[in-house]
Amino acid sequence: MGSTRDRAAELKASLERADDRFAVEPVAAVDAALDILRDSPVDCLVAVGRPADPTGLPAVEAVRDGHPSLPVVFCPVEPIEASVVAEAFEAGATDVARAHADSDRTPVLVHRISNAVASARAVAEAERQHDRLERFVHGVSHDLRNPLNVAQGRLEMARSEDDLGHVDAAASAVDRTLELITDLLTLARQGEKPGELEPVELSALADTCWANVASGDATLVVDTDRRILADRGRLKRLLENLFRNAVDHGGGDVTVVVGDISPMYTTTRAGAVLPSGFFVADNGPGIPAEERERVFEVGYTTDANGTGFGLNIVAEVASAHGWEVAVSDGSRGGARFEITGVEFDD
Repeated sequence: MGSTRDRAAELKASLERADDRFAVEPVAAVDAALDILRDSPVDCLVAVGRPADPTGLPAVEAVRDGHPSLPVVFCPVEPIEASVVAEAFEAGATDVARAHADSDRTPVLVHRISNAVASARAVAEAERQHDRLERFVHGVSHDLRNPLNVAQGRLEMARSEDDLGHVDAAASAVDRTLELITDLLTLARQGEKPGELEPVELSALADTCWANVASGDATLVVDTDRRILADRGRLKRLLENLFRNAVDHGGGDVTVVVGDISPMYTTTRAGAVLPSGFFVADNGPGIPAEERERVFEVGYTTDANGTGFGLNIVAEVASAHGWEVAVSDGSRGGARFEITGVEFDD
């Protein structure tokens, strides 16, 4: 039957020949697989071996304990009974690609892996949309209630006191409500998963977005020549919101820098690459460490005139693309927003 390492290498070759979307990394031990899962994004794990082998059902259980949503396909190296199939599912396998004598199981395995990954992604997207809906409903109920209550109270005072001065305050509250509704509708659209992505030249789009922001004496420095795959309209919204946030909080003379995040290789295993992407940084006052998680929440703002949706829209655009966004200290003391998991088109 060959060694575990030989079987894994043979399976890698056959899977990558059968489907060029697959990039398979064979390992001969469960600990090595767990290291990969810790360091790198993985779509599916295939456990190859006899049921009692360390790379068989024990591997399925070990991986499932730490990664409850990861698709795991058990691929026995010999025909197994139906009772063992049941044991595999009980151990946490997503699917089982059973071996049959004198037949090539590669097409079946490719089909099982593809289905498992597609199902997992659909579930993850459904959960993400559910979370978005809950946040959206919370934002609508919380942020619209206050100005509407103000408008209602002022109109009642205008009637009881016969004082039209209250009408102006009520009108301002209604204007505020309309502004919030516009931002909420924008938020709802930006978080939807985009359709077909296109190559976008980041530097050219950044210049366009900067021209759309009331930047005063602020300065934009673009230090990238990369093209990324994105929905152009939503990426435009993301950049404009980050630029506007920097100018609003950093002052009219703030300097904003757009640059690349180069891929970094880990020391835990050869070839492991941490996500690359781009950043938007400024030299303004920055964001305190204790506030950095909250800045992406619906309605969070430190500006009395702000709606609190700008950075949440940034997070929604990133999430819809499958990107990650985080904020840290900039190199010159301001805020640095990093968008990672971006796919470049070079």
